[in-house]
Amino acid sequence: MKNQLKLLRHSLIFLFSLLCFSVWAQEVVVTGTVTNQEDGMPLPGVTIRIEGTNDGVITDFDGNYTIKVDNPNARLLFSYTGFAEQSVVVGDQRTINISLEPVFTDLDEVVVVGYGTAKRRDLTGAVASVKGTSMEKGKPLSVQSALAGRVAGVQISQTDNSPGAGVRMLVRGGSTLTGGNQPLYVIDNFPIVPDNSDPSQNPLADLNPNDIESVEVLKDASATAVFGALGANGVILITTKLGKLGKPQINFEYNSGVSYMTNTPNILDDQEYLQWQIERGPQLNFINSGNQSSIQQWIDIQNSGQEGSVWIDRITRPAYTNQADISFSGGAEGTRYRLSAGYLGQEGVIKNSDFNRTNLSANLEQKIGKKIKIGSTITYSSKKTEGLVTVWDQNSLLKTVFQLNPFMPDDFDIADFPEDDATFIWNSENVLTYIDEVQNFSESERVLGNLFLEYKLADNLSWYTSYGINQFNDEDSQFYPSSVRRGFSNNGYARFRTRKTENTNFQTRLNYNKSIEKHSFNATTVFEARTHDLNIQTFGASNFEEQSLGLFDLSSAAQSDFPVNIVDERTALSFLARLGYSYADKYLLTASYRGDADSRFGSNNKWGYFPSLALGWVASEEDFIKDLNTFDLFKLRLSYGETGNSQIPTYQSLARLNTQRYIFGDALVVGQVPGSVANPDLQWEITTQYNIGLDLSFFKNRLSVTTDAYYKETNDLLLDVQLPLTSGFETAVQNVGSISNKGLEFAVQSLNIDTENFSWNTTFTWSTNKSEVLDLGEREEMYFSRVFNYNFRDEILLRVGEEVGTFVGYIEDEVLNSENEIANSPESQLLENIPGQVKFKDVNGDGIIDTNDRVIIGKTQPDFIGGFNSEMVYKNFDFSFFLRWSYGNDVINANPLFLDRVGNGNWNTLEGFVPNAFTPLNPDGTVHGQVPDTYSNFMKSSIVEDGSFLKCDYITLGYTLPQDMMTNYGLKSMRLFSRVNNPFMITRYSWFDPEVSTGFGTAAKVGPGVDYATYPRSVTFTVGASIKL
Repeated sequence: MKNQLKLLRHSLIFLFSLLCFSVWAQEVVVTGTVTNQEDGMPLPGVTIRIEGTNDGVITDFDGNYTIKVDNPNARLLFSYTGFAEQSVVVGDQRTINISLEPVFTDLDEVVVVGYGTAKRRDLTGAVASVKGTSMEKGKPLSVQSALAGRVAGVQISQTDNSPGAGVRMLVRGGSTLTGGNQPLYVIDNFPIVPDNSDPSQNPLADLNPNDIESVEVLKDASATAVFGALGANGVILITTKLGKLGKPQINFEYNSGVSYMTNTPNILDDQEYLQWQIERGPQLNFINSGNQSSIQQWIDIQNSGQEGSVWIDRITRPAYTNQADISFSGGAEGTRYRLSAGYLGQEGVIKNSDFNRTNLSANLEQKIGKKIKIGSTITYSSKKTEGLVTVWDQNSLLKTVFQLNPFMPDDFDIADFPEDDATFIWNSENVLTYIDEVQNFSESERVLGNLFLEYKLADNLSWYTSYGINQFNDEDSQFYPSSVRRGFSNNGYARFRTRKTENTNFQTRLNYNKSIEKHSFNATTVFEARTHDLNIQTFGASNFEEQSLGLFDLSSAAQSDFPVNIVDERTALSFLARLGYSYADKYLLTASYRGDADSRFGSNNKWGYFPSLALGWVASEEDFIKDLNTFDLFKLRLSYGETGNSQIPTYQSLARLNTQRYIFGDALVVGQVPGSVANPDLQWEITTQYNIGLDLSFFKNRLSVTTDAYYKETNDLLLDVQLPLTSGFETAVQNVGSISNKGLEFAVQSLNIDTENFSWNTTFTWSTNKSEVLDLGEREEMYFSRVFNYNFRDEILLRVGEEVGTFVGYIEDEVLNSENEIANSPESQLLENIPGQVKFKDVNGDGIIDTNDRVIIGKTQPDFIGGFNSEMVYKNFDFSFFLRWSYGNDVINANPLFLDRVGNGNWNTLEGFVPNAFTPLNPDGTVHGQVPDTYSNFMKSSIVEDGSFLKCDYITLGYTLPQDMMTNYGLKSMRLFSRVNNPFMITRYSWFDPEVSTGFGTAAKVGPGVDYATYPRSVTFTVGASIKL
């Protein structure tokens, strides 16, 4: 019986199997659509094959397919060049829609170029790309810091190390002297020309690095000429992130860190200071500052055992940073979206110096049918800095903090001293009072929005139009009470500035693509219209009856300054035609022609025209190169182009009236006087650039090398020209002069190891640039001054045949240590020849030391700059670091000017100064002795230092938790990380940081690298987590 039941059971199973087989033998039809996971577009030509057979089909033009399957266990394989293969078991499914994920090699990578995109293989210009994913390892606080050292030919320098400090960016050197040198920033297709007068308002400072998809840097003129008058200084293209097709994804990241000041200048400690004050009086009496009564007070302090203050420690702190970001993104059925919010709260290592940034963004893209796509990108940012927000305000604190007598009482008040004791007032400051009572705020908001419509007119023709607006408002306010130097003489002083900026941009363009056998064409035409409106208001108030509320009670001010209002309105129009052509993906050509009209220029030269031409030869497609089996890519590029610079003040071409105020009797009368002469011929500064480049790729694209050599020349520089006295004006802006930049760039990317459990990739950049003054009109040289010592004059030199921005001054020869040496020394018209005085070198040998002995004593431009990035992954661990360097540039270290002067009463001094100073007991001293302080009034070789450095920007260690663990908790992934920013720096520079440039204006542009009372450098230790839901 059991056997019969067993036989019956097996028979039933067999019959059921036959029934299923007969059903499936009827060939079930499976249909579906295959799309691109990145943008949701249908993919024609995708191969769908039944695994283990030769049966298959391909998708049609709209990505649709139909395939017959006769087995429920059949597996469909979806494959397409440039995309990851996918497989799906059919089962009981009748409709299977697939989204294929792009898998790019570096050569297939699509990069953003002006007014479109292109495959890297097809580029004919010099374009560098930094992906947002490569920024994530270092978790930078700003986009600017993330780019430093990563792009060959781009020099990024910070004004100082304060929270939220500004940066200056130069692409292949400066292209102008008096105009703007900053590159054009194009954020989500909206062009923004930065404010060259204030580096802290760089538009990149308003972006959250976690919102960045990619950054492209256009460097040569063939790439930048499509931006015409905006492209002379290079172009930075920023694309923000957009969601990908698939289920909604939530990303959350939080990190927290603490910063410490890394190094301090070597000044005397309290006991060394006491001993120096006691000893210097009897030894040195050249200016009668060493009287016995003043010496006794230091002896009494020493005998009492009193300890002094280290003032820099009293005003610094461990500084905490908190950063949080969250995003929600996804896409389905032609829709892609991403919403994000971010917050950064950063304390400075100096008390009462903080920076806060809030970011919001909303990006949307929607397909309507098969022909229409609409979208928008909207970003909002809010920044607030408090405390020491500018280098000018730091002058009064970070200079004083090192000068200050260690035994100055905490409750010292300059109001306790007579008003006529100006020397004491202006040489003293209670830094604790300054930190607590000075109010210094800067707030800004930026809203950047762009709407676009794209319509497919035909298979090969599309139309794109967009309208965007950029609103930027900021407000600066400072209050200095009478308890600090700046407010003492005014019984409290307040200053306000508000600035409102609105830019609009309308763009419409047509794009045509066509391939005929081996010929491929791409044509683009563009029309653009831009407006700019700026309104600045400034005013001040002083003589406060009540100061406790400061900025919050202006009604207490008895006196107000005259308000100043500046209005700047301008418009611009542009058109562009560009043609791209390739034959057999081997011979490439790109040509463009752009016209720009700008209201800032003279009536005779409103329009400027900027052509470009670039050629490319993909030699690796030639049979004789293929036979070598060496290169994955061997491409040679040649380009020529012209660009313009419109970054000049408005109304320069017009005759203008200046406001003057006069007092007639008891009445104040406001009048107008001629201020400038009209110049209807004022025109663009034109930059012409030649570039030759070579792109190489080896070992299945695991090693790629890019090198470029360039020469660019800017003519028709806008400079002040001396006018005849009969004109009634001293100077006028005219187009005269020229400068050049030439250099080499080298970049290497390599995937060194790639195994199942371990991978290691590196990037390396190296570049050099030399700027030279070619012509200054009727002059051979020009001088500029930096405001860090009002006695200094003309220390920055522009001279025909020399590099742009050199330091000029006197060479220190030796210290005069005897009457005999004085008798045999040249006559000095600068310093009194007395024992202990410094002797400047008689360069021209005429026996007289005077202004004719000034020579070039330093240069602002480095010989070369570079960066090295390393990323390693072992199983779930990742480790990365980034090194950056600059070599060959000099820095004016102006800080010792106020610390090596023996005659400065109770001021402190440098540690190395005392044992090496000339004294009657140390006649062989190599440092000047107690001599009149006029020594510090001259620009000299001793304050010019080597600014070369090697920095480690960050070291990061991360761990990604196992996927099965995350699945149990409903998470897609979680990564924990720790990071150290600025862990070390190797340099011979003696102050905080050689990478610094205080000050604004033309002198700061042509002569960067001046360090005066700058914010200290800090190291930051951070831990955090990144979670995907």
